[in-house]
Amino acid sequence: MKKDLYKKPNAILLIFIALSICMSVNYGWSQQKDSTFYSKNTTYVDFASKGAFYSINYDKIFHQKKKFTLSYRIGFSILEDGIAMPLGVNLFTGKGNSHVEYSLTVIPYIDHYKSFLSSNDLSDKYLYVVPGIGYRFQKPTGGIFFKIVVSPMIFLDPPSSNFWKMDPKLYFAGNVGIGFSF
Repeated sequence: MKKDLYKKPNAILLIFIALSICMSVNYGWSQQKDSTFYSKNTTYVDFASKGAFYSINYDKIFHQKKKFTLSYRIGFSILEDGIAMPLGVNLFTGKGNSHVEYSLTVIPYIDHYKSFLSSNDLSDKYLYVVPGIGYRFQKPTGGIFFKIVVSPMIFLDPPSSNFWKMDPKLYFAGNVGIGFSF
């Protein structure tokens, strides 16, 4: 059954829409508190079901409005033979501790990275594009940070000879992050 879900983009889209509707109910309830984030920096470890299985991240709030907040994310992951650098932008509800989060993350990934800049380059480059929706627990005053995100994941594997000739693959993915806001 799990393999069937990867092959059916309609099932992924249906799950994505259902989560959006469920999260939008929470959006209305969370808008009744102070909206100012005093602790705008977060460091956290993110665990993923696909791609780089973990990354150490820094998240910075750079824009706040009454109903939403924007942050960016930069991360780093070194695996046995791979290296990745998640880069993303997050939009989440702007009040209270519980937030609906919409995110877009791009993850450049280099397999066999030790030979990447050598004359005998055996590395393989991939790109993951991850639009997601999830739940974020982040107090405006700082402290424990937690988030969980589900998403379709677009996997791009460009051939060495022509970067623009990619054959995208679609997967279902999930992420869990835990850390500290300050």
